[in-house]
Amino acid sequence: MEKEIIKNIEQLFKNYPELISIGFKSNQNIFQILKRQVQNKIPNWYNKFLTEYPITALKIGIPFNYGWESLKDKKQNELPFMITKFNGIEDIEFTANKEFPGLELIKANYICIAPNENNDGDGFYINTTEKNPSVIYIYHDCGENASELIKNGQIISKCFSDFLTIIRPTEFANKWLDENQHLWK
Repeated sequence: MEKEIIKNIEQLFKNYPELISIGFKSNQNIFQILKRQVQNKIPNWYNKFLTEYPITALKIGIPFNYGWESLKDKKQNELPFMITKFNGIEDIEFTANKEFPGLELIKANYICIAPNENNDGDGFYINTTEKNPSVIYIYHDCGENASELIKNGQIISKCFSDFLTIIRPTEFANKWLDENQHLWK
């Protein structure tokens, strides 16, 4: 696993110690029984990430513009947070085998690391062939094949280690929504 990823996940837990008790470590045995087509797509570094840190089911907030016109030109630190959770190994397999666009994206070596809050197939994806991949938000209705979906996705961070620096506990999302209700009324 990249040193920068280790440093940033450890810093996240240091900054927000309450997160440690929310998620859990994935069981390595689960990884061993995955269908081979998915098992081969999850890189060793990400498997290690899920099994060494309490990431699975960790509820987080991710800065996101929701496609709202009023938020399109905002800087990342001015955006609201989408509440989601990190997918565990079993969730990654389910998305890759049972949901669109996960079914299509696994063929292009992309896995869903966190679903959107509506669980409609949209989510945050990484390219499993890269050591510190960008995190991209993929919309289920923005393409029919992997290349279209990826092309129309929204880059959340240029690398996974940076992604770990922008996520926050879910109370950040709730606070922003409470303070900005006027934007959608």
